[in-house]
Amino acid sequence: MTETESASTYPLARLREVAVTAARAANAHNTQPWDLRYRPDHIEVGWRTEYALGPSDPSHRDLRLSLGTYIETLLICAAEAGIALRFEPDHDTTAARVGRIVPDAWLEPSTRSVADVEARRVWRGSWTPEQVPRPTIDRSLETAETAGFRVAVVPTDAARPLLVRAYHWFFGDAGIAAELLAWARLSPRHPDYRRDGLNDVMLVLSKAEAAAMRMFFAPVVYRALRPLGLVRLLTVLSSSATSGDGVVMVVLGKEDDPASEVEAGRLVTRLWLDLFREGIYVHPQSHVIDCPDTVDDLTRLCGARDGERPLVFFRVGYPATDPSGRPRHPRRERTEDMPS
Repeated sequence: MTETESASTYPLARLREVAVTAARAANAHNTQPWDLRYRPDHIEVGWRTEYALGPSDPSHRDLRLSLGTYIETLLICAAEAGIALRFEPDHDTTAARVGRIVPDAWLEPSTRSVADVEARRVWRGSWTPEQVPRPTIDRSLETAETAGFRVAVVPTDAARPLLVRAYHWFFGDAGIAAELLAWARLSPRHPDYRRDGLNDVMLVLSKAEAAAMRMFFAPVVYRALRPLGLVRLLTVLSSSATSGDGVVMVVLGKEDDPASEVEAGRLVTRLWLDLFREGIYVHPQSHVIDCPDTVDDLTRLCGARDGERPLVFFRVGYPATDPSGRPRHPRRERTEDMPS
């Protein structure tokens, strides 16, 4: 298609195609919380409260980041389809809205593609000692600066103690443990296994590990074993994801503003797609920001200045095993609020 289309004229079938493809956007726990509300002259972007995390995302920072990743992904997919759109922020918690997507006067082609969106994957397994090239890191820093943010680059071994402490906090919170189990799809027999949530393959779990997770996080078992060292055991098992060489990237922002967090999510999409294009995977670990015992230390480790605060924390590197056999996350196809 060579001619651009406005949001008020392009066919419904193309709209749905673009929106569904964009649901490959990165989001916490694969809850896919976004909600598109179609209006005569714009698309309102909001969220479904039932898909927003609670204890795992106490400030709803991850929710707003997820909405930002979706918005940016949608704009990338629309640009490739020849649809000229732009995003206008308009955050309203009461209306569960972050802004609107409106027709733009001209099309600005993106350097990122639908193929990049479809291919991108997170890696939660082990890593090789190979280092990410410095020019690649520098390009990420430039991309962040252009968007009004700064990226701090931290050696993995320096961040590891914070990650271990954050894992202990994460697994020690009964509400977080229950929420993690609620969004876990640890067997293909789970009714939502191909719909949303975190399945066993995404989490890089063996059958035995998936069975253990189902058992340990079951409320009765969790309550019984928690005083006997279960949290420490889970921390040790999960801390394998902090081992090895490599670097951590932390996106820092200055404004304590929900709209800024949505923009940080848009930036994350650009960073992760660019990295993946070079064969570099990421592992987001937001609990180190949410944990009250680690966020201040992380802020200092990043050399934060002028009121900067961590918004996104992710490790970057090369998988030690081939991740191509892992399925991409499912995507929820919704028909609610579609124009007729």
